[in-house]
Amino acid sequence: MKKSLLLLIAFSLMVMGTQVQAAGQDIRLVVDISGSMNRTDPNNLRIPTANMLADLLPDGSEAGVWTFAREVNMLVKHGPVNDTWRDQVQEEAEKINSVGLYTHIDHAIETVTWDADWDVDKDRHLILLSDGLVDLSQAGTQEERSRENQASRDHLLRERLPQLVDAGYTLHTLALSDEADQDLMATLAQRSGGLHAIAYEADDLMPLLLQILNRVVDSEQVPLEGNEFSIDPLINEFTALVFHQPDAEMVLHSPSGESYTRESDQSNLNWHGNARYTLVTVKEPEAGDWQIETPAHPDNRITVVSDLKLHTSSFPATVYRGFPDKEQTLKAWFTEEGQRIDRKEFLRLLEAELQHHQDDLLLTEKNMPFAEDNLDFRASLTDFDELGEQQVTVVIDGHTFQRQVTHSFNVQDVVAANLQLPENGGTPKIVLRAQHPQLDPDQVDFQVTANGEAQPIDYRGDGEWQVDLANLEPGREYLLEVEAEGELKGERLNLVLPSMRLEEGSVRALDRQPEEPQETEESQQTPPDFVPNIAPQVIPSPVLPTPSASQTEETSEEEQQPAQPEEESDPPADDESADEEGLFEMDFSPIKSWDDPRMLWVYVALGLANILLFTLAFILYRRFIRRRKERHDAQVHDDEDTPEIDDLEFDLDDELDPGK
Repeated sequence: MKKSLLLLIAFSLMVMGTQVQAAGQDIRLVVDISGSMNRTDPNNLRIPTANMLADLLPDGSEAGVWTFAREVNMLVKHGPVNDTWRDQVQEEAEKINSVGLYTHIDHAIETVTWDADWDVDKDRHLILLSDGLVDLSQAGTQEERSRENQASRDHLLRERLPQLVDAGYTLHTLALSDEADQDLMATLAQRSGGLHAIAYEADDLMPLLLQILNRVVDSEQVPLEGNEFSIDPLINEFTALVFHQPDAEMVLHSPSGESYTRESDQSNLNWHGNARYTLVTVKEPEAGDWQIETPAHPDNRITVVSDLKLHTSSFPATVYRGFPDKEQTLKAWFTEEGQRIDRKEFLRLLEAELQHHQDDLLLTEKNMPFAEDNLDFRASLTDFDELGEQQVTVVIDGHTFQRQVTHSFNVQDVVAANLQLPENGGTPKIVLRAQHPQLDPDQVDFQVTANGEAQPIDYRGDGEWQVDLANLEPGREYLLEVEAEGELKGERLNLVLPSMRLEEGSVRALDRQPEEPQETEESQQTPPDFVPNIAPQVIPSPVLPTPSASQTEETSEEEQQPAQPEEESDPPADDESADEEGLFEMDFSPIKSWDDPRMLWVYVALGLANILLFTLAFILYRRFIRRRKERHDAQVHDDEDTPEIDDLEFDLDDELDPGK
């Protein structure tokens, strides 16, 4: 059977087919390093995530890595992916931290997409990894800060995003917290055709990035049953990506019984990875059944390189639940050395299957019949009742070989409702957004209730509505319900969105003055008992050393890239206003956190004051002792006029009178 199959494939190459060419890939990773990442990514899994991206990107693609908070820094220069570039990622990724101030997402995207108006013959993808809201304002009042942050958010969605979509950019967003601005992150992805995912725990970060890579990079795989997989003679190379517990050892067993580890001296084996995952590539592998010795993980995968390649049609990054895109069709076909196989005798021997799953749960499984007129396999999915990240996999069984391709996507409602609870104690609000790109805001009406009472709705433009819950009473629990009615693509729309619950105590501090500065969660710490209650002082910001050349990247004129700003640890003055403001910025805001950098100057001032007081007291004490001794000596040598030394006071006028 195996020989006849190979003869069929060889014979099919004699038939003219369709040449398939893959477009070049351009991937740009943008990593949030703001201070709140200490809480959402305490183990700094952003480092192994960046390393995994470098390991999985194919040679010939282009990529770069940036970090951002208020400013943006090019961590790894944008350029061709090769071993040198990967080594640089391994080295520079160690500098990813959580020390930045603010979260200026619009500025980060603007900097990374400097070539948006260039005519580039590549698929350009931007992966945004962030946990925060838009936070860039340094205004003195909460009201002003909210207004400036909202203006930046609106500019990002209404101006920047349409420009990037027109330039062919695809934005993929990975939120590291369910407290992030999910509406913003999801909209950036949906309107550009990208994937949006939420890492509810830091350990979800790398598997979710892998889902994004499923959309960015074509990867043909073989099925992995538990920890076993089959390699056929047509495979020239395979790569096993295995997730495991920190520092666990992975062992690879060949069909002939040989066992390989990272320490094995085999020229055809290349080991990569870190404490969280292992990546091993085997060239010219032995045909047969291989086995991985490590606890099974649902995100493990085996990618292969073969002259016999499985292709599938595209699958949308976002599917809308229930209405109106009720059917999604996938097609699959094979090529051999770039030529499409059209030999029906060979294709009829294959069995194709479509699997739809969410995490470990298999939602749908169906056959993909062979369409002889089109020389491909095809099947449709119609049931998308569950929201969230999902995958659809095409599995081809040729009896002597197996191939599969996986597409990751997100299931959303046509419209979305997000409950936002400001950490500063402001007014809770519900943000409603038209998510389907063809939904006309004029053709949809909302009804929002809190415990059955209707709430006022304000349309802000650009398919976004806002419901301010300012009339809710603190200390009560509320059930929030949203219904939408309208018309989409000529069909009636009637949706009841998932209910939201406002827990007791969630309506916080509605009686506060909005202009009063509020403390953040990180600054609400009880000071030690021995630290005095110091009044706020005006302290100049210190001038920090300028980063070395290795910390900032200068771009050649040939690449026409913008100069990159300094690291986030640099002085907080903007480049355009630095000359006007001088070397120091005077910060007149109250010191409200014991972690405030200005506290260093307070401690220095207290130390100097204590030293000055001690020195003055010592001088006065020495003077007192000297004068007491002089009076004592006068008593001993003057028997006729003996002074009383019980009175230690002296007349300053007598002391200064030169006649005495």
